[in-house]
Amino acid sequence: MKIISRYVLAHFLPIFALCLCAFVGLYLVIDFFENVDRMIEHHVSPLKIAAFFLYKIPFIATQGIPMAVLLATMISLGLLKRNRELIALETAGIHTFSYVAPIVLTALVVSVIHFLGAETVSRSLNHKSRQIWEQEVLGRKSPASWSRENFWYYGQNVIYQVRLYDPASQTLEKVSLFYIDPEFRLVERLDARRFIWEGGRWTAQDGLILRFSGSETNQEWFDHRTIDLREKPADFSGLETVPEELNWLDLYHYTTKIRQEGFNSTQHQVELHLRVVQPLTTFILAILGIMIALRQGIHGGIAVGVGVGMIVASLYFAVLQLGCALATAEILSPALGVWAGDVIFSSLAGYLWITHHQ
Repeated sequence: MKIISRYVLAHFLPIFALCLCAFVGLYLVIDFFENVDRMIEHHVSPLKIAAFFLYKIPFIATQGIPMAVLLATMISLGLLKRNRELIALETAGIHTFSYVAPIVLTALVVSVIHFLGAETVSRSLNHKSRQIWEQEVLGRKSPASWSRENFWYYGQNVIYQVRLYDPASQTLEKVSLFYIDPEFRLVERLDARRFIWEGGRWTAQDGLILRFSGSETNQEWFDHRTIDLREKPADFSGLETVPEELNWLDLYHYTTKIRQEGFNSTQHQVELHLRVVQPLTTFILAILGIMIALRQGIHGGIAVGVGVGMIVASLYFAVLQLGCALATAEILSPALGVWAGDVIFSSLAGYLWITHHQ
């Protein structure tokens, strides 16, 4: 590594670490005072309270990385420029890219780590934090005993309406099945008091079958009947994992499945794009921060860097949130809505780079 690169990184990395730690610390303090009273009321042990907050740290860090990189970029370059060190480098004939390249490459590496960390460690530990809250505060003793009440499930050519699912006994209570044809017309309905998983198949108890054929409706009552369904208890047990806790690949398969079945997957498509955009934000904001910092006067520094960085980050995230809202409302496509902010700010960074060298 060149001496100049080491020198620039010696300014950038400590400031980045300080900004990230400050963000994580502030977030934890606010979260602590919001939740600790309720945990104490439910007599949660100090060890589990500590684990609850510690498990959140990777998730909090991934949220703060873009802001930390932007602030570190603007502050470090602002200080170098205020001390006239950048002027000395340019006077010596060193091209701008030579001394900003270390920050650009570092931001790119951090973006990759951000994505991988968010999809592995962050989501796994955040799930453990959620489990502590569910078990200790909400009173659910173990994930295996969690039940689902009043939900719909979309299977293969059948829609389930279930009053209650009990994973421990693998039973569905007060079930209605709506069988549909390829044109999404109702052809049969089955209502049963209970579905029991026995011998690898579902057995319905105390039910009624309605078959629809044109204007005619045939009905059949039964006490016990074996029902051929593709769905197994594991399909319903997995419903407690919210889409936000699925990794990108699992969420992609889940989104593809519900879209192929004809149901609205817009919200999940937005989430898929957002998970790629958020890590990339780190790289884009770093480049934008570089170009803005290079345009600062020699009187720039920490105060100016923090102030301008906060404004730029606020504008970016405002555009991102607006795009996501428009995409979720189906006013814009998920891709266009989520990526609009990156396109706009990447274009702005490119414009500043071109005009800087004119």
